[in-house]
Amino acid sequence: MVIKKKIKVWTVSNDFNDQRIDYWLKKNISFVSYPSICKLLRKGIIRVNGKRVRNNDILKFGDKINFTRTIKEEESTDKKKKYNNKFAEFIRKLVVYKDEFKIVLNKPAGLAVQGGTNIKLNVDIMLDSLRFNLDERPKLVHRIDKQTSGLLMVARTLNSSRYYGELFKKRMIEKVYLAIVHGGLENKMAKIGFKVGKDKSLPSLTFYKVLDQNNDFSFLVIKPVTGRKHQIRDHFNSLGNQIYGETKFKSSINSDFLSNAKDLHLHAYSLKFQEQDKGIDEILAPLPNFFKTTLRKNGFENNLINYDLEFENLENFKLINK
Repeated sequence: MVIKKKIKVWTVSNDFNDQRIDYWLKKNISFVSYPSICKLLRKGIIRVNGKRVRNNDILKFGDKINFTRTIKEEESTDKKKKYNNKFAEFIRKLVVYKDEFKIVLNKPAGLAVQGGTNIKLNVDIMLDSLRFNLDERPKLVHRIDKQTSGLLMVARTLNSSRYYGELFKKRMIEKVYLAIVHGGLENKMAKIGFKVGKDKSLPSLTFYKVLDQNNDFSFLVIKPVTGRKHQIRDHFNSLGNQIYGETKFKSSINSDFLSNAKDLHLHAYSLKFQEQDKGIDEILAPLPNFFKTTLRKNGFENNLINYDLEFENLENFKLINK
């Protein structure tokens, strides 16, 4: 066993005022599992202002948190340390933007944002590698599909996490995607209003424009308004124009689509929003190599400056609905 940190007393910052003690512990000693945190609290090993506390007790700014014993973690083997270092180097190379509030990654297709069944490698478990000069662990504020490449924002502080979380919740962050889909589209600019979800009961809205096309594929710029799970993939599947590389949805209209693409050609290209200092940020993610190769093979432009990616006069977009 080795000591993770040897800190006698923590002072609760304003970020955690009126937050539960177990929430503070999850954010500050992330190497300890939640059941272990509860056990430490029950045994009185974790104290606030010198007193025993329960997991749902509320902290106040300036409270003093201390441990009566050293908190330990399992010692890593040399192989595991080497693996973790390689992991850290990998995720840092994904960073396309960093400031005092946030870090933005250009996530590759195939990398999950969070863990799940049979998912060991994911962004969430690597976030400790993105602390840089801050003690606080970065926090996820939104998700994109495992198979989707492109921009993923993480907040650097709790306050930033709340700020960006509210922006995403209130749809105040403009998200733009690029995609290559099978076939041609009857409407060159339109908005898809199909309901999505397991029982097709969730209202959703996606704008798109056709940037280029040939006999087999169309290159699109897409602006989702709602943020439903798998919304873009579901919408274009229902439209009869599956995204190239799609494996989750089976087209009910064009069942003869046999995609030979290894990767899903859906890329979270840009995020645009008002920052906490009131300035407007727009962050872009370069296309992955597999996407650029497909563009080139189909005679489409690789240089995005040659396309109009803006969404203007949205009232002129035809509604496609069921």
